[in-house]
Amino acid sequence: MKKMIEKTEKKDKKDIGLEINILPLLLFLLKKLWLIVLVGAISAVLTFTAVKIFVHPTYRCGFTAYVNNKHAASSSSTEFLTSSDVNAAKELVKTYSAILKSNTILASADEAMSMDYTVKELKAMVSTRIQDETEIIQVFVVAKSPEESYRIATSVAGVAPEIMADIVEGSSMKIVEYPQPPTSIYKPSYKKFTLIGFGLGMLLTIIVLIIRYLSNDTINDESEVESRFSVPVLGVLPDVNSHSNGKSGYYYNYYYQEKDGGEKTDENKKA
Repeated sequence: MKKMIEKTEKKDKKDIGLEINILPLLLFLLKKLWLIVLVGAISAVLTFTAVKIFVHPTYRCGFTAYVNNKHAASSSSTEFLTSSDVNAAKELVKTYSAILKSNTILASADEAMSMDYTVKELKAMVSTRIQDETEIIQVFVVAKSPEESYRIATSVAGVAPEIMADIVEGSSMKIVEYPQPPTSIYKPSYKKFTLIGFGLGMLLTIIVLIIRYLSNDTINDESEVESRFSVPVLGVLPDVNSHSNGKSGYYYNYYYQEKDGGEKTDENKKA
């Protein structure tokens, strides 16, 4: 029982010491806030500059297509789509998504553009995305210039519907939204990288300051003695040289006046 009480008391002392030491740490970091923000700003500028110089911007252009059954597309006005037609179209979207990146589609698009691309290069540029629970498929082209991405996307949109109808019998694809020239950079996001650089700079500065604070064993005043060692302070020795630069203090006046051959002040004589 006694051991348990002693352990509890020790734990309470540790907790109290921890609570007391957090406040000086926070005050220390608050005093260094200007440094933390400064380093963060410098880091943000360096990150933005590095990304601007070393990362080539890319542009994305795309189009949207609708996949359905050829029978439903060519039906007269008196016939309607059934639920089975819609479900079949949803399954066809997955097939179309895979075929759109096939060698047949991309080679035909390259031939239509009359540009010297390899199928491997075009596969790296083209991507597809299926809208959830719909018969809509989106095709994107990412390239190093807005003109290049627009030209490739337009070419793929031009050859895909006809080739798809030949490959997947009983189905069709219609373009809903045609490609538009991109007006902004797709990647990288300069704002995102700048904010990341700013945050990392501040974080690293805070870590360095905390390590510096915790590794500093210097005791500056009597309150730190009480908080660290949990013992009362019985007395404090004054620093007699604390005002020596201002030529004040008894010991300073007495020593230098005697050394220079001067007379003691009235105050020192009385002392």
